[in-house]
Amino acid sequence: MDKGFIYTKEKANLGISYLGNANQSAKMHKSYENGTLTYCLYLAPWNMSGHQVCPGGQYCHEFCLNGSGHNKAAQLQQVDNGGNVLDSFVNRSRIKKTKLFYSDRDLFMRLLIHEIRAKMERAKRLQMGFSVRLNGTSDLSPELFKDPDTGLNILELFPNVQFYDYTKVPSRIKLMEKYHNYDLTLSYDGHNADECKNFLEQGGKVAVVFFGGKLPKSFWGYPICDGNEYDMRYLDPAKHIVGLHYHTTASNYYIDPKDGIRKYRLPNSDFVVMVNNPDVDWVF
Repeated sequence: MDKGFIYTKEKANLGISYLGNANQSAKMHKSYENGTLTYCLYLAPWNMSGHQVCPGGQYCHEFCLNGSGHNKAAQLQQVDNGGNVLDSFVNRSRIKKTKLFYSDRDLFMRLLIHEIRAKMERAKRLQMGFSVRLNGTSDLSPELFKDPDTGLNILELFPNVQFYDYTKVPSRIKLMEKYHNYDLTLSYDGHNADECKNFLEQGGKVAVVFFGGKLPKSFWGYPICDGNEYDMRYLDPAKHIVGLHYHTTASNYYIDPKDGIRKYRLPNSDFVVMVNNPDVDWVF
């Protein structure tokens, strides 16, 4: 890395606290409790930044997890009558980082590499496992993340680190054959059932979001494992549906123009599997 690179100074110049971090979400903390420190990068999803970072997100972007957790409370202060999120300090930060990725990739990568190495050292001190998820709220190929000094992509630069992601881009699956340290879980979006079933038959895993507080026994006849206990998807069994609970987001709320009261609406998206779906088996 360039000896002239000063991490804290560059962050201050950019007006950010960090690019990514560990234990930012409740599920990442569960991974921590299960012995693994996970560094995760959260960018501005879909085209929120003016750059498209979710090429397969046309069916899920409205109810994206970007609008849940700590960001939900901030966003609910800025939801318009149509349920559209106008602003939040979390979104502003994620937009800034995403724009940096496209405007100054070399600087972005120097920050990213510095942070990954720092978290690796922390994991070693704690005698914990270590993993990296580049796409917390995006769906970019890891081959886009290249070290400006060596030209190696992030998977090649850290060959002994376990990287993993969820994706809605079926062609991305081929990267698992190319890189031994990369694991992918294909995400169901309500319109890619054939691709998902094909991946399952090949021994892959498919993430499916279910509405309600309890996970069913199976989906499409495939057994379901609970994906809510931690985020380490590379530990999940082959040929399984990774069941995820639907988390309410800011987009579930809207201001009723008739009375000015904030109200809740069900997620009207095919990527969320409802309890009456005929492919769901609830018999235990």
